[in-house]
Amino acid sequence: MLVTAVSAQAAPAAPITPAVDAPDPTAVLPLTGPVAARALPTKNSALDINDTLAAQLQPSTKALSAANQELLSRNAQLQRQVNDLQTQVNVLVYESKGQLFLYGAFTVLISLLVGIFVSWLVFVRRERW
Repeated sequence: MLVTAVSAQAAPAAPITPAVDAPDPTAVLPLTGPVAARALPTKNSALDINDTLAAQLQPSTKALSAANQELLSRNAQLQRQVNDLQTQVNVLVYESKGQLFLYGAFTVLISLLVGIFVSWLVFVRRERW
């Protein structure tokens, strides 16, 4: 397969003769109409920055300052919410640990009472034998 690909590239190509009526593809045609006006900027429009879209959309210093203050206040508000939620998480974690401790304490107490009751039954029945 490699030999076929190499031999295909090495084969001589037949020269292509252009048609008589076909224009020269390397010829440079002058631009006319609205395309020419957009393609060739004039000296004044290239230097006039105030007419560009970027200059028209440029925010003012007051607008930037107001937006910055709004974002800072929103950031502080969100930070307070995060702190409140973190405190709530900590409270819930400690409450669940306390509940688990109480469940363990009740389990030990009930096990102790059951053990005492069972041992009392065993010793009382032995004395009756």
